[in-house]
Amino acid sequence: MFHNVLSAEWAKLRNNRIVFPVILAPTLILLLQYANFKIRYTSVVKEGDVPWTIFIEQHAVIWAVLILPILAAVLSSMLIMSENSDNNWKYLLALPIKRRDVYFAKITLVIFFLLVSSLLLGIGILGSASILHLPGDIPYSQLIQTLSAALIGTFAVLTIQFWLSIKFDNPGIPLAVSICGTVAAIFLLQSALTRWLPWVYPYLVLPIRLNEGINITWYMGQSMVVGLLCLIIGYREFAHRDI
Repeated sequence: MFHNVLSAEWAKLRNNRIVFPVILAPTLILLLQYANFKIRYTSVVKEGDVPWTIFIEQHAVIWAVLILPILAAVLSSMLIMSENSDNNWKYLLALPIKRRDVYFAKITLVIFFLLVSSLLLGIGILGSASILHLPGDIPYSQLIQTLSAALIGTFAVLTIQFWLSIKFDNPGIPLAVSICGTVAAIFLLQSALTRWLPWVYPYLVLPIRLNEGINITWYMGQSMVVGLLCLIIGYREFAHRDI
């Protein structure tokens, strides 16, 4: 049954512009960092630095702190928006399908599109570095590890944003929460007192030099635990809601 619901949800996306943010998000970062390295290479890469490491880290920090959390909110809102409009939940849930299947099919699609967007970023980084003629061997393992860590760190934010998107008919509310959380994370990245904030997790799990001394495995686990708790709470609230 879950597979059928997932297929139906996928079919609904034919008239949805969800591909636009999936492609736009990594493209913006790639263009920004390409220009940054093209114009300011000697300022960004200091003597003794490994160009590839700097290049990956520059992309990863912006991706994890600024883009991924907001992208998770945007994708969640776009997937839920069609059901919130005209109270389509009533018609959908009147069908002989389980609410559990609907909930998890939709969030599975959000995760899938985040994976696709991250993959596009990874491919783009390789292409951009090739155009810039970065010296040295390509650190594929570092690139994969960094982008994977960012996704794991975003899991808590994703489940929170997905829950809010289903809970509120107005898409502006979850998007406002996402923007506020992201802005707070930007200003509080280095504060040990605010590392409980889920929007900081995507940065804290990055295997970069700025995180030396931070137990990134701990924050990966924290993101997964908080994410699973929010996933369960969100599903239970949705399952018992009177629609």
